[in-house]
Amino acid sequence: MRRLIAFAGSAAMVGTVLATPAAAAPADPLQALAARLESAHGVHYETVQRTDDATYKIYGDLQFGWSRVKANRAIVERVLGPTATQEERHENISETIWVGDDVYHDDDNGGWKLKRDVTAAGLDDPAVHALSVAEIGALLKSAKKKSAGGVLDGVSTTVYEGRIRGKTRVTDWKVWIGGDGLIRRVTSDTAKKDGKDRTVRDTHLSEWGKQVWIYAPDQRFVTSTN
Repeated sequence: MRRLIAFAGSAAMVGTVLATPAAAAPADPLQALAARLESAHGVHYETVQRTDDATYKIYGDLQFGWSRVKANRAIVERVLGPTATQEERHENISETIWVGDDVYHDDDNGGWKLKRDVTAAGLDDPAVHALSVAEIGALLKSAKKKSAGGVLDGVSTTVYEGRIRGKTRVTDWKVWIGGDGLIRRVTSDTAKKDGKDRTVRDTHLSEWGKQVWIYAPDQRFVTSTN
């Protein structure tokens, strides 16, 4: 929030000009993110993902380490209709843990299924990558539009917008950057060039710098690997 400081002049000061201090410039997003990428610290996120077939809520914490996202622990909940029973809702909630390049899915029986060679831990958005200094730098550099983004997480923001054209898909994205330089929201709307197979994601980030420790499950409880 910008603060305007006013000075009241007296009659004895007629003809004296008092310069109002310039408002502080918004923090640089690259420097702000780099300063937060501390081991054992991270950020909380909440995502709504909509596809042609289903809607999911995904929420959890990201842990930083080695100047990048090191781990991610998330609850994934499929959104059901109002007539769904409590048992059906429970059956559609699962937990996933990313550590490095490994991802563990709960197997509904107290164990974990391990998958390797998957997308590295992060916001798990195949279209928009924004949580490393290089990624956010490249993304903002490619922005086609910049405007006021309103207040998110108690901070005034600027929203950057752009488009990514791939071989088969097109993605429209937006990133909200707070006056402190930190990312507060990321959205992506991606589909095939014919408009089919659409996925829309909306992620809010908060609690930047919180302490986070995420570990891979005990190997005794890993029931399968593929």
